[in-house]
Formats: sequence, structure tokens, C-alpha cells
Amino acid sequence: MMILEFMLGYYFRGATPKVFRKIRESLEPIGWIAIINTFILCTYYSVVLAWVMDYIGLSATVAWKTVEGVGPTFEALLSNSVFVIIGLTITWLISWYTCYAGIASGIEKACNFAIPLLWILSAILVIRGVTLPGSDIGINWLLTPSAQAFSGSAIIDAAGQILFTLSVFGTTMIVYASYLAPRSEIPNSAWITSFANCGYSFFFAFATWGIIGYLMHIMNVATPADLPVPLGGAGLAFVTIPTAVTLLPGAPLTTAVFGTMFFVILWLAGYTSLISIIEPTYAALRDKFGISRKKGVTLISLLAYIISLVYAFRPDLIDPVDFIVGSTNAVWIVLLEAIIAGYFLGLKVLRDYVNPDAEWKLGAWYDVLIKIVTPIILLVVLGWGLITTTHVSPVSILTVIVIIIAATVLTGFKWKEEEKKVM
Repeated sequence: MMILEFMLGYYFRGATPKVFRKIRESLEPIGWIAIINTFILCTYYSVVLAWVMDYIGLSATVAWKTVEGVGPTFEALLSNSVFVIIGLTITWLISWYTCYAGIASGIEKACNFAIPLLWILSAILVIRGVTLPGSDIGINWLLTPSAQAFSGSAIIDAAGQILFTLSVFGTTMIVYASYLAPRSEIPNSAWITSFANCGYSFFFAFATWGIIGYLMHIMNVATPADLPVPLGGAGLAFVTIPTAVTLLPGAPLTTAVFGTMFFVILWLAGYTSLISIIEPTYAALRDKFGISRKKGVTLISLLAYIISLVYAFRPDLIDPVDFIVGSTNAVWIVLLEAIIAGYFLGLKVLRDYVNPDAEWKLGAWYDVLIKIVTPIILLVVLGWGLITTTHVSPVSILTVIVIIIAATVLTGFKWKEEEKKVM
């Protein structure tokens, strides 16, 4: 799917609504659904980044002193809306300016700085994590399969997570690939991007679970479930890791150093994801309405910031919205993307376009993967997840309705190119 999104953007040179419309005019609404879904994601994702930014300050000043003091710190942060809004405002200002500055001067420069720093800091934290007493206990838990991994909610969340971390949900990679120079190498570039990303995730897991193993060791518990701290969701990052860092040898100095490092890593990873969410939304508006980068990025960032304030005051809304936007919708949008490319466009068109410059040639076997294997797998994931999940709520349903209405409205507007032809 990563290769497919690279090819779609590289071939059609535009955002998802433009790409789907060029394949077949009636498919444009699906492109807008993908864009709006991504836009909604950035509105609550930025709030999580605001928490992370606040925690950078809390870590540097060692705001938690005891195990008992860590949990209430997070609760106090969520209840202190002013504190969250400060972090949210700073996060949006940085992200807005990055995209406002353009591809080369903004996004490219930001990634050239953030990604190497991310790897360096992560390597330091991994080394510290795996050398802690009891780290092997946590790492064994990381590498041991669990029956819970096959529950519907876990499967659909896992699918949403891998699609999100790879930015494969019909928006970001299509737009980024549209910026590539002619005669770019596509299949191998997509392959390397995927494995570098997944390799980092697996690599950093040793830091997280090494630290959890250390916590199990000093608390003398047999399983992670026996720990008096959460192991999932926001609790893992904002309660469990700070708890373990508080108890590191050499505290409070080590607490300040490694606690700050952990949240800087988290923020850099989130920041690069946030700008990759803003960009395709702008590109879609640019394609359809001809809006300039500065106006488009400013409008998107301002609207997203205003909406994100709702989540800052009501963080309980994040989970039900994320289940739809970040997991469920991501799966079926990618499923439709595979079907549209495979059966409406025809993959041979794309293969013939990229293969002359490809180090790794795509053959008919690739058509089988996209037209048959991928849809079957995603249908099973989506079906099993929805049948067995308990996460669907009125908020989730309302989110779907809003996305469909917004996509319908945007589809109804004339394209700038068509207006010029009429005039």
C-alpha cells in the first residue's frame, strides 16, 4: 500500500480528491472523506502533543517526586486547561510556521533536524532501558505473543496504528510523492521508508519495555498487569514511564535527564506527524480552489486550533473519535484505495510509469497483492474489529456523519480549473 500511494501521488501529481477524480469523477467524495478524516485526526492529535510539551517542562523540573505523585500529576494537567492550552498554542504555532514556510524551507528543514535528533535521543534511551536491572523481564513480555492481541478492538487498533505510523491512509504519502522530481525511484523508496519507520518503532519498544521491566523488578511483580500503573493509551506515556523514570538510579538528576529526553522524543515524533497531516489538507484545497500556501495553511491551522480547544477542555472525547478516525476509517479508506486503484484505474498503468526508473521492478504479482490479498486482509480486520468492539459510541457515529456531510459539501464546489474554462 505504501508503494501504491507513492505511485498514485507521483503519477497524478495531486492530493487524494484530485487523484480519485482523475480516476473517475464520481470517486471524488471518497478523496474528500480521506482528507477530512485526516484533518479531524490533527485536531485531537495536537492536544496529545500539548500534553507532551507540558510534560517536557514537568520532567525538566522533576515535578513528580514519588510513585503516588505521578498519577495525580497527569490528572492535574488535564484539569488545568490553561496549562494545556499553552502547550497547544505553542505546538500549533510551530507546526503552522513549518508548513507556512513551504516544502524546502519548512517541512524538509524540520525533518532534516528532527529525524536525526529523534534517532540519537532514542538510541541513548534504548541503551539506558536495556541496561536497567530487570529490563529483560519487560523485553520478554514485549516479544511474547498474547491472546489479547487477537481481540477485535486490539486488531483494529493495531491496523489503525500501523497505517497511521506509516502515514498510509490515502492522504500524506500521496501528496508527498506528488512533490518528487521526474524519474524518481518509487518502489524501493517506499520499501525503505516502510522498513525504516517500522524498524524505529520496534527499536524504541526496547526502551519502553526495558523501563517497564525495571519497574516490574523493583516492585517485585510477576506480570505487567500487576503494576499499579496503566500499560495502555495515554497512561503508558504520561503515568507509567514517568513513574519508572522517577525511580531510576541516580534520581533526581537521572529523572530530569531521561524524563525530559523521553518526552522530547515523543514530541519530535508527533510534530513530524502533525505537519504531515496539515500538508495534504492544504494540498487538497490548493488543487480544488487554487488557494495559496500561506492562506491555506493559515486557514487550516487556525480552524484546527479552534476545534482542538474542545478536546483540551473535554479530553474524554478523544478516544471515541480516535476509534473512528484513527482506526476504523483508516482501514476502510485504505481498503477502498486498493480496490479503486486495482479495478477502476488498473495497476499496469502505474507499474509501466514507474518501472523504467525502478531498481525493484513491479510485476503482475503486485496486482495480486493489491487487488486480492490486501482487500481480503483488510476486510477481515475491519469486520472482526467492528463485530467484537465495544468502542462505538454516539460520538463515534456523529463523527462519521460530520465527515460525510463535509465531504459532500466540498465535492459540490466547482474546481478552479473548471471555473476558468467557463469564464
